[in-house]
Formats: sequence, C-alpha cells, structure tokens
Amino acid sequence: MKAVIVILLSVLASVPALAGPPNNGTYKSTDIGGSMLPGRYSEYWFGTPLAVNNTLNEQSWDGATLGSEWHWYCPWIQSKVLLVNTVNGAGNGQKIWRVTYTGGYCWLSNTGPWGGTDPSYLANINTWVAIVTETYAAFVEVGTVRNHNATATFTNYNLECMSLDVTNIEKLGDTTDGPLPANFPVFWDWFVCAPTAGSGEWGDVDAITFIITGCETVGAETKSWGAVKSLYRD
Repeated sequence: MKAVIVILLSVLASVPALAGPPNNGTYKSTDIGGSMLPGRYSEYWFGTPLAVNNTLNEQSWDGATLGSEWHWYCPWIQSKVLLVNTVNGAGNGQKIWRVTYTGGYCWLSNTGPWGGTDPSYLANINTWVAIVTETYAAFVEVGTVRNHNATATFTNYNLECMSLDVTNIEKLGDTTDGPLPANFPVFWDWFVCAPTAGSGEWGDVDAITFIITGCETVGAETKSWGAVKSLYRD
C-alpha cells in the first residue's frame, strides 16, 4: 500500500502546474487595427531561396525589442510547387509558389492580447503553408511577398486550437546584398533548432490574424490528495 501511495505522489508531483490556456479570440496586428504586435522575419537558406530545409524565424517587433510578445521558429521547407509563371522572354513577370513547411514551434507571452494565466505558452506547429510571389525585371528578382497560414497545438493543452493567417510578409533584403541587419531575427537552422551563421533573407511581418479557440488543459479532471488516498483505504 505504501508503495502504491509513493508512486501516486510521484505522478502527481510530475504533472505541470498549469493555470489556464490563453483566452479565446481573434487577434489582429496593430497595422490592421488590432492590438497584437506585428513582426519581422528571417529565413536561413540551405543554398538558395525557397530550397528544401530553408528555415523560418519570425518574432514580434515593437520598434525596439524582438520577440517580447510572440515567436514562431524552426519550421523548414519540405516542398514547393510552382503555381504560376508569367515571366516572359524579356525576364519580366511573376512566379507564384506554394511552399509547404514542416516542424517548428510557437511561443506566446501572456502579455499579449490573448492573456492567459500561464506566464507563457509553447505550441507545436502542425501545418505551415506559404504562398510566395516573386516579381522579376530582366530576370532579376525585384520584390517578394508572402502569405502564411498555420495551425498549432499548445503543449499540455488539447486539440488544435490555434490558427494563423498572415497576408503581408514583405522581403526587405538578403545576404547577396550584405549581412543580416541588426534588429531582425537571427538565422535559425532547423536541424538543431538554434541560431546559425550563414546566408538568407529578412523582412517585415504585417497583417496578422491570429485565432485561438477551444483550448483545454490535458487531463483537466483533478482529484484532491485526500480523494486519491480514499481509493486505497483498506
């Protein structure tokens, strides 16, 4: 009997102390009239733009500090499909790609508009798809914009209760023109999910719509220690 109680104590001690999930709601970035911070991004290149294994890193930006409110990091490119190619014989036009990422994480501070009673939240990214539009002049890429859609499940909370839609991600530069500037997210390598040196691109993340709905604590039903003991009384 004592052995059983000791085991139960160990199990109870190992359960994380979760106060509650982030609040349900639809949150928009301040550039489109909401209260959520917009952000900045970098994408580490494994050789070339949009190559398999290129790794994304996006962080909130308040004009002075990166990542104080949210951080989405380590999804890497799994595949890409060319949807449209209007580049003509003079090298002018557009290429539109559907790019599928895999893996990665989402971190939220409870100081964001979603609040919540845990200090912060970590989520595993389930899906991440980008539509990337490249504009060319004389066969030279002169501008790139992206739309991102993603879903995720918070650690220790059930269901896929987070979705993300970003409709204006604008590339501002890449390492063919110079090094990564200060105040942009550092390059990350998905293989170790950590910062790395190398080549890549960077830009702004605007027009964010972030939806949280239906998050519940895993194993939300709890029992007092007295109730547990009563199950094992002779």
